[in-house]
Amino acid sequence: MAYRMEQETLERLRDGDAGAYRALVLDCAPRLLRAAERLGHPPDVAEDLVQDAFLALVRGVDRFDGRAAVFSWLYRVLLNRHADLLRSRELARTRTPVAPPPAAPVENAARVREALRRLPQPQQNVLFLRYFEGLPFDEIARVLDAPLGTVHSHAFHGLRKLRAILKEEAP
Repeated sequence: MAYRMEQETLERLRDGDAGAYRALVLDCAPRLLRAAERLGHPPDVAEDLVQDAFLALVRGVDRFDGRAAVFSWLYRVLLNRHADLLRSRELARTRTPVAPPPAAPVENAARVREALRRLPQPQQNVLFLRYFEGLPFDEIARVLDAPLGTVHSHAFHGLRKLRAILKEEAP
């Protein structure tokens, strides 16, 4: 959605226009849903994460300052909700011991995704946005609200750690 059109849509949303909300959902929801599924969530959880992102937009539309594109802002909310979900699952897992799943053959994409989850959250976010979503580094910097140099640093160190993890776990 072009910047001017996006600003007009936001103004209509602030005025309570349901059509503006529908336009944003039609424009952004499919990409957000794919991103949530690529993060490893089943479709029902992915839909919940996307719905949470749009709910945050509706609740915070008056505070949205337009420094980033609406999609970038929604993407950031999605990543935050994803991190919250991982933290809550980790907390639940540490409270309730569960037997490890039986060993099974793992495809490369699944191995990489699992190894990616072992990285620090900032590195995970940058590598996910870059290599699973195909975003350029400058857009990643806007999504994460981080300096471009920091994004490059997270990518460099994250890739180094990812290679080490994959090498260490090589069959």
